[in-house]
Amino acid sequence: MTQKSASGAVSRTTRKWYDDLFFNRRRPHLRALPMEWEKPEDDDAYQKLIHDDDFISPKYFEDGDLRQHPMIMRDAEDLAEYLLPTYFEYSQKSKYYQDRFYFYQWIFVFGAFLTTVAGSIATLLYIPPGLSPAAAQLAERSQDLNNVNWQQVFSIITAAIGAVTAFFTAVSNRGEPQKRWGKTRRLAEELRMHYFTYLSHLPPYDTPERLKIMRRNVVDIRVKEQQNV
Repeated sequence: MTQKSASGAVSRTTRKWYDDLFFNRRRPHLRALPMEWEKPEDDDAYQKLIHDDDFISPKYFEDGDLRQHPMIMRDAEDLAEYLLPTYFEYSQKSKYYQDRFYFYQWIFVFGAFLTTVAGSIATLLYIPPGLSPAAAQLAERSQDLNNVNWQQVFSIITAAIGAVTAFFTAVSNRGEPQKRWGKTRRLAEELRMHYFTYLSHLPPYDTPERLKIMRRNVVDIRVKEQQNV
């Protein structure tokens, strides 16, 4: 192995290690993701979205011509019309709440870190009472930079950072993004289960009324969301 290829391998290993870090993989968006999902107006874009989420798309089917299987074609079209829009709606909400949860977690972690740092500096700059006049004068002179009381400055910074962190923590607890993230993801995965059960013609989708049953189950899942189940 040449020196160049060895350095390239090390660089890729380092980059992979960095990419796998929690704070890199779960880096939130400063601008919140949209909570509502909008169906693409272009059918090709919608079919691409279906394919990317590991569902069956006639346009992007890779194992032959799906038109040779009319039953699967019909099922895929019914699911794309009646089930998948609800799935993508909950999936988008799940991504939104996940992003908000990690956003607040980042604020809490960095807020706690900066509060600790600023508080430690304020403590180091504190001049305790009871020092001799010479020691007190020496301590004051050591922190007298442009006649600024840096101990008070860092005390104010500590209080401000702590207040901001506490505010965002309260907002996070009130909005319950982690709970909503888990709930919407659970509903989305429940719809995914119904999708493949329907395709497989397994109970309860093994009767002539299967389309009606599927649509009713989608409505029931929406009711679960409203009832906070």
